[in-house]
Amino acid sequence: MPKKRIVMAMKISRMALWKIEQRYKKDGDYGIKDHKPGRLFEPLHPKFYNLVIKEWKKYKCGARKLHAILKKKGFSVSLWKISRVLVKEGFQKPCLNRRKPRKYKRYEWPLPNYMWHTDWHVIKAKKLKGKDIIVYLDDCSRKAMGYCIGAENTRNSLFALYKATADNLVAPFILNSDRGTQFFPNKRDKEGNAFHEFQEVLKELGIIFVPSKRRHPQTNGKIEKFFHILDTEFDERFETIGAFFDYYNNERPSEAVDYITPNEAYKKRL
Repeated sequence: MPKKRIVMAMKISRMALWKIEQRYKKDGDYGIKDHKPGRLFEPLHPKFYNLVIKEWKKYKCGARKLHAILKKKGFSVSLWKISRVLVKEGFQKPCLNRRKPRKYKRYEWPLPNYMWHTDWHVIKAKKLKGKDIIVYLDDCSRKAMGYCIGAENTRNSLFALYKATADNLVAPFILNSDRGTQFFPNKRDKEGNAFHEFQEVLKELGIIFVPSKRRHPQTNGKIEKFFHILDTEFDERFETIGAFFDYYNNERPSEAVDYITPNEAYKKRL
């Protein structure tokens, strides 16, 4: 039957008829059946399926980051197919509606060691749950420069700072933290002056202290994000907290630095 008569009988355009023909050539009768909106189901190869599961168990991340990891390793894979595997295995929840892109302003210093972030945190992971930890994080590369587990006080804050500068042979130009009593004096005299051991050490080291605004944790958001990673990813894969920090700096790709590791970003941007 001529295509013109088919188009008139079905009341569709020639383009619509051409698409139906292409689907039939590709998928046979299955291609022209009624489907829900979205892409047609494509069976996944068992090797690909097992590869996605294997890599997820190593990195425990979302489909987008896992796609970048596999692509970096030389695999030409589909983000959509990876997402399907993770949803089917229960590793992530299905996204029924596409999320609109968030409108926010992101700042980042262009050079490593220009600014470090620091703060104390109570570990929520099963291992070391309830322990206090302080971390110094490089703003540009997201590299964890140093840490200390112990009582939340000024002495341990300084110990972690000294260790971070000694291990990396560098001190930051600017240090950002909240206005906690470990870092910042809460009381001042009548002339507006105050003495604080942490502040005095920063002056000796030539480090400029920039505290976050009150009730504005976004200023120190990079360290808060790190703590979230620590709480969710410090699991049975790591025997010690040191092993986790080594994995974070040298193996775990970071979405914030174009899916390379923080240590690679640190060296690349120096």
